[in-house]
Amino acid sequence: MSYKAIIFDLDNTLLNFELCERQAILGALEACGISLDLHGVNETSFLRVYETYNSKYWKQRETFSPGELIEMSYRSTLAQLDIQTDKISHLSQNFWHIFNHSAVIEPDVNEVLAALAGSYRLAVITNGFVSAQIPRMQAAGIEHFFEEVVVSEAIGFAKPSPEIFHHALSRLDLTPAQVL
Repeated sequence: MSYKAIIFDLDNTLLNFELCERQAILGALEACGISLDLHGVNETSFLRVYETYNSKYWKQRETFSPGELIEMSYRSTLAQLDIQTDKISHLSQNFWHIFNHSAVIEPDVNEVLAALAGSYRLAVITNGFVSAQIPRMQAAGIEHFFEEVVVSEAIGFAKPSPEIFHHALSRLDLTPAQVL
């Protein structure tokens, strides 16, 4: 039996999540007029501390909204680095806007998708929020390649849970053997 469809992951397969996140983290600081240099902090140090908190807080994404999680990450990072600001809410809003409206595509993604789209049905399964993943695909200009986009938030199951894969297969009306 030959494959009829190919299902992709979004982050770190089609889009470079780390670079997208880095742009949003630093872009939000700039938009809010917070200079790391004035506080004696370099970007690498800030990003390292931010990521430590952010990865811890995002494990609680079932409990908190994206805005709350981002605020918690900035608040903890700024406190640890002794940077005072009353702009935590603005940082979060700017981060979310920048993150959702920009994308860094992995190398050769457009060429690969264009080549595959002629022979296969294409789909995406991604963990995250609909309000982030769909606009990011649009910002990257790749959404038109995909017949189905399954976002964990929308269906209540995240990878690696089998349910998210079963949901995608059901939407495609295909069996596991027909999909790569």
